[in-house]
Amino acid sequence: SSNWLRIGLYGGIHALQLLSAIVVLAGIADQARYGPSSICILYIQDYKQDSQNPGYYLFNANSSACSGIMGLSAASMLLALIIGAASLYYIIRAEFRAVRLIFGMAVIAIVETLISFLMAIVATIGINTTCGQFAGAGFSCSTIFSGGFFEQETSLTYPKTLGTINAAVAFSWICCLSWAAYAALEVLNWRNSV
Repeated sequence: SSNWLRIGLYGGIHALQLLSAIVVLAGIADQARYGPSSICILYIQDYKQDSQNPGYYLFNANSSACSGIMGLSAASMLLALIIGAASLYYIIRAEFRAVRLIFGMAVIAIVETLISFLMAIVATIGINTTCGQFAGAGFSCSTIFSGGFFEQETSLTYPKTLGTINAAVAFSWICCLSWAAYAALEVLNWRNSV
């Protein structure tokens, strides 16, 4: 019965790692980018009214944060599948794991915890920077997002949902915490095995 508890605990953590990484990837890919050029709307700068077209606002959007977050979340998904399968394999088969294997899995989990922490920080600061630019011009962030963005043609706008981006940011922190929980378990396993 303790084996079933371990399966449930580890399975739940690995499922949370995978699910949170999927939500981050999908949320950022779908709602934090717009237009044919996939312009990233995290870390926008210089939000101001267009002097030649009153009523329109321009900003600089040169950040590669969206691509970085998407790459890190995709790597986290893959790692959650591989590490999850390996750890559950050893628990289900009730096989002994060599100390080096436990240590290796602990190190991988610690490194992934740090990487997912970086991902969460970048996402959080990115959306806060963007919303700060809109607020500085006297606008609500969600209003600007739902109103949409244009790339070249002002007649073609791309509305976005701030709530989805906020969910992706929240799940980036959940991803980090789930990796930290798994890292703590593997460090305990390693300490108990030496």
